[in-house]
Amino acid sequence: IKHYLQSLKVYTKKDFPAEWAATENNLANAYSDRIRGDRAENIEQAIKHYDQALKVHTEKDYPEKWSLIQNNLANAYKDRIRGIRAENIEHAILYCKEALKVYTEKDFPVEWAMTQNNLANAYKDRIRGDRAENIEQAIKHYEQALKVRTERDFPDNWAFTQNQLAAAYSSRIQGNRA
Repeated sequence: IKHYLQSLKVYTKKDFPAEWAATENNLANAYSDRIRGDRAENIEQAIKHYDQALKVHTEKDYPEKWSLIQNNLANAYKDRIRGIRAENIEHAILYCKEALKVYTEKDFPVEWAMTQNNLANAYKDRIRGDRAENIEQAIKHYEQALKVRTERDFPDNWAFTQNQLAAAYSSRIQGNRA
């Protein structure tokens, strides 16, 4: 964090916009992963710096980087401690859906699958809407992720998504409980 902040003294938005935005994103990632300090404040700082990065990394000019930041924001809002939990999860869902505008299965399969998994996580934890439908949406998105996250190609991600899919099925309300 200290070194990213140092680099922002040179990488200004005016003189080095792309480097500035990339550093803002990296700084946000550092705050998101930070162990020291207040967890709630670290997440707020991450959100602030992701928002800063989006001032340059726009969907039009930097679509891939924009999608990455959308996905990062989704994770930050899903983990957010401050604010209203239901609203935070709605933000997470929105940011995942935004990322999927660019992260398509055809053009960015790995990122698409990661975002599908993140979207499933948000639906699984969703407070608003019909609980049964939210679980069905989670199952659908986990299954989408598994189209790319195969046991052969991505065994760790495959196992992780399988585990989350199992949890969603155990929470399932629709269908035959047995």
